Amino acid sequence: MDPPRTPKRAETRDQPQISAASREKAEAAKAFIAEKYSKKKREETENREYWDEINKKMTELNLSETEQQIVKEEIMHKEAERLRLMRARISIFDFEPITIIGRGAFGEVRVVRHKTSNEILALKKMNKTEMIRKNQIQHVRAERNVLAKANNPWIVELKYSFQDEKYLYLAMEYLQGGDLMTILIKRDILPQDEAKFYIAEMVLAIESVHKLNYIHRDIKPDNVLIGRDGHVKLSDFGLCKLSEVQPDNLYSNLNKLEDEARAKQYIEKKSDYKRNRALAYSTVGTPDYIAPEVFGRGGYTETVDWWSVGVILFEMVVGYPPFFSDEPSITCQKILHWRSTLAIPREANLKHSTCDLIRKLVCDAPDRLGTRGVEEIKEHPFFNGVNWDNIRNTRAPWVPELTSDSDTANFDTFEEMEPFYPLEGQRRKKGKKDNNFVGYTFKKENEEQTNTLLNALQELESINKSNSGMRPVISPSQGSNQRRFVLDSQELYSG
Repeated sequence: MDPPRTPKRAETRDQPQISAASREKAEAAKAFIAEKYSKKKREETENREYWDEINKKMTELNLSETEQQIVKEEIMHKEAERLRLMRARISIFDFEPITIIGRGAFGEVRVVRHKTSNEILALKKMNKTEMIRKNQIQHVRAERNVLAKANNPWIVELKYSFQDEKYLYLAMEYLQGGDLMTILIKRDILPQDEAKFYIAEMVLAIESVHKLNYIHRDIKPDNVLIGRDGHVKLSDFGLCKLSEVQPDNLYSNLNKLEDEARAKQYIEKKSDYKRNRALAYSTVGTPDYIAPEVFGRGGYTETVDWWSVGVILFEMVVGYPPFFSDEPSITCQKILHWRSTLAIPREANLKHSTCDLIRKLVCDAPDRLGTRGVEEIKEHPFFNGVNWDNIRNTRAPWVPELTSDSDTANFDTFEEMEPFYPLEGQRRKKGKKDNNFVGYTFKKENEEQTNTLLNALQELESINKSNSGMRPVISPSQGSNQRRFVLDSQELYSG
């Protein structure tokens, strides 16, 4: 006999419906809590293992109980100081403003000096109200997360992220060389060998992003930054201006598209774009580099970033992007109809391998190089001679000449529109939480702050190797605020 069935509860229209925004907030909070406690558990496990090793090394060094206690106390003192520094709240008042080098729909980018360390940084400030109004919360979280997770030479280094009542902030390393668009504005067209260098480094940079399970989706020349050594790093200084272009309008004005595509000649295109390039770069933003599948509703993969690389290569060696138009909506239409609008001009005198790579990147997603992995891009004949393992140690085609760490000669500068520091009434009230941006705060540990126990263990191991069986003498040092212990006049562990 079947057990009695529990009657279904009648559904009523009065049941509360959970909005997509609320679900998004809940998921973000859940992910933040899970990551926080996962990290805490991982650190506790590592610390137990390090303490076991430290005790073992001190035994091998024949330290007395008193000496071992001195070592342990100093390690714990150093760890407490590290944790205190990590807990210290970061705010806009920790920085001095220097110059504004970027401005967009959601905020600005400014060169600043950290008051304590004197380090020169790029501070990106984003308006919370605008981010929420234009449904950019998920995007800004993703940007913060990938920068916080990244630990490689191809992605701009995030130092801090924090927030106040009105703004979100990302404090990143400042790359004085400007960006790839700056080079294109100055040079117009790059020799194909120079283009090979920049495209190869972009491939490696994008590969590093994909390894973090992140799709950039906005690869363009002004998001490819140039360091003081001339090598590239990826960032997102464009401030997400593309959201102004609405996909629903992309299929209109097809007759206008066809007329313009046929009327424009190579020389006219080149001269028009050269004249307008700086203006286009400094104002609204452009969809020139976006893959067609991004505009659709069928989904897309990381290969959209390889389409963007193909478009940038075209612009480097031809002098203008392949789908250029004064009107963003026409550019979008050209991208959607790329089969009839993509044309590599004979006058550009490009090598066969250059043309072939462009066509194999600017094409349908299933046919695009990179679909089966980045190696098939690296193996293309265009990259013959590239040392993929050592390219960052080679000299770049252009190395910026700088007068100081805060040199802004390779950036446009902007006038002040509002005070850098918030007015007294706008300061964030202590304890007030913004549920839209839970877990946004981040502070990168420097080398001195990295795991105290690991540093102590490494010091003990080096002492063990250098003493060759001699018993060291441990004694606490005298004076100064920085406590430490010494080993026969040789510093064992310094605070």
